[in-house]
Amino acid sequence: VDDWMYAQVAESYVVDPKVREFLDKSNPWALHAIAERLLEAETRGLWAAPDPTLLSAIRATLLETETDLEARGETEPAMRSEAEGRRERL
Repeated sequence: VDDWMYAQVAESYVVDPKVREFLDKSNPWALHAIAERLLEAETRGLWAAPDPTLLSAIRATLLETETDLEARGETEPAMRSEAEGRRERL
């Protein structure tokens, strides 16, 4: 996958305000998973040179969705431990 493809997914699903609002309301788990996979791609070196501003927006989205899901009581114990480890790396 080329870098521009990761960037386009991030811009289309994570950063675009209309899509972000739709996902926040209809399927916050999907938004969380998209952000998580994009950050994983960057961490594993699959996304070689992400824009730092875009990466920051993805990280913020991941933390926001985790916070929202936890507040709603919609997390599983396994997700909590993964989220805690990810927060330490961020």
